[in-house]
Amino acid sequence: RDAKEITAELLLAKSSGDMPQLLELPMKKDGGLWKASFKLADEKTRMLLLRFTSGEEKDDNGDKSWETMVYGANGNALEGAHLMRASMLRSGSYIDFKLTKDAEAVQKELAMEKELYPLNLEAVFMQWSLMLRESPGDETKAKIRNELDALYLKNSTKDDLLSQFASMYQQIGMKDKADEIRKGAIAANPKGKAAEGVRLSEVYAERDAAKRAVLMEKFLGDFPQEGMNKENYENTLASFRMTASMASKNYDEAFAALESMPKKNGNMYNSLAWALIEKGEQLEKAVSWAKRGVDLLKNPDPSTKPGYLSARQWKKSNDMTLGMILDTYAFGLFQLNKMQEAEAAYEEAVTLTSGAQADVNQRLVECYVKNGKYDKAMATAADFIQKGKSNDKILEAYKAAYVKVKGSDKGFDTAVAQAKETAKGDLKKDLAKGRVNKPAVDFALKNLEGKIVKLSDLRGKVVVIDFWATWCGPCKASFPYLQQVYNKYKDNPKVVILAVNTWENVSGKEKEDLVKKFMADNKYTFPVLYDEGFVEKYGVDGIPTKFVIDKNGMIQFKTIGFTGEKMVEEMIMQFEMLLDDNFYSSLN
Repeated sequence: RDAKEITAELLLAKSSGDMPQLLELPMKKDGGLWKASFKLADEKTRMLLLRFTSGEEKDDNGDKSWETMVYGANGNALEGAHLMRASMLRSGSYIDFKLTKDAEAVQKELAMEKELYPLNLEAVFMQWSLMLRESPGDETKAKIRNELDALYLKNSTKDDLLSQFASMYQQIGMKDKADEIRKGAIAANPKGKAAEGVRLSEVYAERDAAKRAVLMEKFLGDFPQEGMNKENYENTLASFRMTASMASKNYDEAFAALESMPKKNGNMYNSLAWALIEKGEQLEKAVSWAKRGVDLLKNPDPSTKPGYLSARQWKKSNDMTLGMILDTYAFGLFQLNKMQEAEAAYEEAVTLTSGAQADVNQRLVECYVKNGKYDKAMATAADFIQKGKSNDKILEAYKAAYVKVKGSDKGFDTAVAQAKETAKGDLKKDLAKGRVNKPAVDFALKNLEGKIVKLSDLRGKVVVIDFWATWCGPCKASFPYLQQVYNKYKDNPKVVILAVNTWENVSGKEKEDLVKKFMADNKYTFPVLYDEGFVEKYGVDGIPTKFVIDKNGMIQFKTIGFTGEKMVEEMIMQFEMLLDDNFYSSLN
């Protein structure tokens, strides 16, 4: 109604592994309506996802982007469209377009795809994957095997499907059969799709950086690529060579590898430069490499913009990346005692990262102190603390500046306490804005001791449900902090923390033993439950995902991924809010 301009962002989701493309359609106001039109010319497009933006504001239908399949002249959705919609409704998102998860609709879409296009076996593979995810166990594997054997018998000569058959056999525990299929495919057609897939998987399975680079070079020699694929693989090969050279401390060779990239990546110069600057080694050379990355990111090649990002999103991403490499560049200048240049670079870095990176903020404050700008250091440090973007080293630099200005540290603790109180109030406001306020799905799950824990029995308590797996890096990184929170509240009868183990690659007793050993080895003492498909019912896209449930059984907070050490502060504030007698949810 009040917008000065509106852009329709239309994402074209394509078949055949092609990358999606975002169309940015400027809209024109016609009376009370905003309008835009376009012509769909790409024959590989299978679905359209739509949202609207105006500046920083977005309308995506309340996290449920408008969407439609593409239809043919006969009135049926094109081949792969129902399958693609099923995949999107299963995950609840596509790129950064949100949809509502709907397990029942997923099955309907897969059934429709199979009915219209019985030769498209992708729908069958997805159904099997869903079965394994929702009902893991020997019974499910046996059922899949019977169907899989019959289908493989009919399609054992189709090279483009053999990799998927092999993968499916491996998922149900038949690794020997999977290996047999792969070897047979390579023998029958050494240059075919199956052989290409096997070789590529071998490249990424290799952990040694130098060997991985050699394997990638041989892969590209045996399976020549074209167009964007060729460019992307050559960039990947260059990045492997850089990693291998850095591992052997041959930094000049690593720089040469970066320079050989068809599409140069400014962020990778950051990785190279930081490896030396962090240790204070070869500073002049490392600073020049950081500057090379800065120049590339300040003048980005338009052809490097991913087709699925809007110009606004791409700029935001580039700004953050540029801010990080400017921090590296400034740190090098700082060590070379080029203080004024370092200060200017740090200021730009903080601006571009929106002051969100505590370590970058810290180095700016330290630079102000080193340059004798004590008043500026104090004001900047206080601002970072108030915004909750500080660390212990910022406090140290703040104190050093405070003493220089005031002559002593008298009153310093009070100033810091006031700033922290402001940060606490702002955090509370931010958390309140992000409240979910939806009923939690009840469950009855076994804990490590085999006892059943029922969510509905915990009414009247604040409950944390943290979905995780033993193979998940971010999950494991978050656990020391979860243990801190558990230690603080373990004697509080009003708070319950439950780590729900899910999506493991093994099942039954093997899974139970794996989880018990993981907990014992790491000396974690918070309660663990074994999931039985509730990860899907809670609409989890990726792990770790935490839900904080209030005393009425309503989900109030949801956190996806690991947010670092601030996780502790956030969870404590969430508990304080939900334990407050004045807190209300929609059931009060």
